[in-house]
Amino acid sequence: MADDDVVIRRRLLTRTSTVGKSGLKKCAEVMLTLIDLLTDESVDDATCKQEMSTFFWELEQLQFEANKTEIWNFTCDRELEEYETLNSEIDTSIAKAAKDIEDLQVKIRAEKTVRAYKEEYESIAKVINKLPSRKEIETEIEKQKKILSDVSMAIEAVDGRLDLRTKQFALLMNTIQNLKATLNEDAVLDEEMQEEDEEMVDVENKNTTEKEAAGQSSPASS
Repeated sequence: MADDDVVIRRRLLTRTSTVGKSGLKKCAEVMLTLIDLLTDESVDDATCKQEMSTFFWELEQLQFEANKTEIWNFTCDRELEEYETLNSEIDTSIAKAAKDIEDLQVKIRAEKTVRAYKEEYESIAKVINKLPSRKEIETEIEKQKKILSDVSMAIEAVDGRLDLRTKQFALLMNTIQNLKATLNEDAVLDEEMQEEDEEMVDVENKNTTEKEAAGQSSPASS
C-alpha cells in the first residue's frame, strides 16, 4: 500500500510540475521579448503595448494555471485521504474477515467434536438397546442362582455318596486284605497238614514195607 501511495504522489506531482513549467516558460519567453522590445528604440509604442498586453495575458494564464494546479493538488490530497481511509477500511474488513474465519474454524471444530460424540453415543445406544432389559437380566440372574444352588446341592449329595462309597470301598479292601491274609494262613496250614499227612503216609508205608519184609524172611528161616 505504501508503494502505491508513492507512485500516485509521484504521478500527480509530475503532472502538476509539467503544467506549471510550461506556463512559466511561455510567460518568461514573452517577458524577455517585451524587454527586448522596450530596449529597442526602433520599436514603436503600439508594438510594445501589444506585447505588454500579451505578457499580462500570459501572467493571467499563469495565475489561472497556478490556481488550477492548487485546486488540483487539493483535490488529489482529498483523494489520497479518501484512498487512505478506504485502504484502512479495507484492512479493517480483512482483519474482521480473518477473525470471523478463525471463529468459524473454531466453531466448526467444536461442531465436529460434538458430532463425533453424538455418533459415538448413538453407536453405544444401539449396542445397549440390543442387550436385555434390567428386569430380564435380574430374572436371568435369579434363575442362574437357583440353578447354581441346585447344582451345589447335587454336588454335595454326590460328594456325600462318594465319601460313603469311598469308606465302603476302603472297608471292602480292608476286608479283602484280611480275607486274603486268612486264606494265606489257611493255605500255609493246609500245606503243613498235607506235609504231615505225607510224612505219616511215608512212615506207614515204611512200616508196612518193613513188616512185609520181616514176614517174608520168617518162612525162609523155617
